[in-house]
Amino acid sequence: MSQEKKNSLQPFREGPFGEILQSLDSLFQDTFRQLSAARFIPINQYETQSEYVIEAEIPGIKKEQISLDVYHNYIKISVQSEEILEQKDDKNQLIKHNSRYERAERVVALPFGVNESEVNAELRDGILTIRIPNKRKRIQIK
Repeated sequence: MSQEKKNSLQPFREGPFGEILQSLDSLFQDTFRQLSAARFIPINQYETQSEYVIEAEIPGIKKEQISLDVYHNYIKISVQSEEILEQKDDKNQLIKHNSRYERAERVVALPFGVNESEVNAELRDGILTIRIPNKRKRIQIK
């Protein structure tokens, strides 16, 4: 924005609507920052003879905020977080309202198809552990 345009907006920021304009500006800036910095869910996958294991790092998340969807040979991990903070100042009749909404998803390809009933999941210490019985059959070569 040019300096001339910024100066022409200055009286509005200092006048009776100044706090409202600053709050709106803050809202749009925070929203843009949150949308542009999507949360990434790091995962670790490994396989044992009896099970296929996926470990997803999701610190600070409660199990109620997590959903798992099984699609034949894919698992989608979804995390949704919402926080609302409101401050009231009765003396100046000022209300400050901040809200934050965050959503992250990660789709994990599995080496074989599974049914939802075969999948077990547990959340402990910020690690979501998903266990699936290993259906791979190793063929002996003669």
